[in-house]
Parts: sequence; structure tokens; C-alpha cells
Amino acid sequence: MTEKKKNVFETYDDIETKRLQIVFLDSHGFDAEEIKKWTGYAVSTIKNYIRKFKDLIEKAKETFYHIAQKVKQTIRGGKQLVYLYKFYDEEGNLLFSKVGTTTRLPEQRLQEEINYYKKNGLKVGNAEICSVIDCGEIPAEGAESYSRAYFIRRYPEAFCKNDRFFGLNISTRIFNRIVNDYLGDIATA
Repeated sequence: MTEKKKNVFETYDDIETKRLQIVFLDSHGFDAEEIKKWTGYAVSTIKNYIRKFKDLIEKAKETFYHIAQKVKQTIRGGKQLVYLYKFYDEEGNLLFSKVGTTTRLPEQRLQEEINYYKKNGLKVGNAEICSVIDCGEIPAEGAESYSRAYFIRRYPEAFCKNDRFFGLNISTRIFNRIVNDYLGDIATA
């Protein structure tokens, strides 16, 4: 039986998942101070676990595989990033998909979004980073607008100003294709 995929940027109570999380995040360039945000462990404990449990890397990749590419694409903030996030209620039902931009860490931006929605009455139980694409020197707002226009045209009833699509499970594959098409058009123009 395969283990359920988990979000590496969540906080977990069980020790085994925390160990896998530490090894996975370390392998993707996060330092102990950053990893502390999700595990709650002291920096010295994290550094010790990185050494002690490095042999768990394959299991960590299996557990967090679905987010590996997103982490590789952008480990540090300060870049022009366009993203696709999905938000779920407390029962795990999709509330909405959101396209947006940030120059900060994607998980930091996601936490800001969650806090905003909760403060404004939306009962967000969980959220997922589905895709993060670095737009290089091109302002990410262009890629956001291009992808948003694509989804508005196809699903006008789901669109809620400025960037949310209620009840619409936007395909990560299609989102990535649209953004990469946009970035490719600019690069070859």
C-alpha cells in the first residue's frame, strides 16, 4: 500500500513525517532555520536529523514527490514568480483555484492567502501549491494575466475577481502549458 502524498509545507505531528520532511527540504536547499517553521524543532535538532536520517531520502521523495518540481523551480524568493494554488474546505472539498504572482517564497505567499481568506470568512481547511514558474526578467503579472484570461474565457461562471475560480479544479498541466507558451512567445518575439 502506498503512503498518501503529503504537502511538504504543512506542519505534522508524527515524528516519522517530520524526519522525512527535514531530509526532503534539506535536499532542496532549505536551511535549518527555514525548516524550523514547519517542524517546530530546534535548529540543532534539525541539523542532527539531516545527518542521522539522510538514508530516508528515497522515502521522503516518495512522500513529497508531487511537490518536488515546484520546490526545484523556486527555492528562494526575489524572483518574478507566477503560481497556481488550490484551496480546500475543512472536509477536503475544493473551494477554488487561484492564479497569482509573488516575488517571495511561494509558501510564504500561500500562508498570507490562507490568513486573508480565513480573516474574511472563508473556511479554508487546507491549500496546495500546484505550480510555481519563474518568469525570469519578465514581470510575472503578464503570465498571470495571460493564464487568467485563458481560464476566464473557458470558465466565465467560475471566475471571481481578481484571480480566483470557484469550484474549478484548474489542471496544473494546462496552467504550466499556458504560462510556458506565454514565456516562449515573449522569448522568441
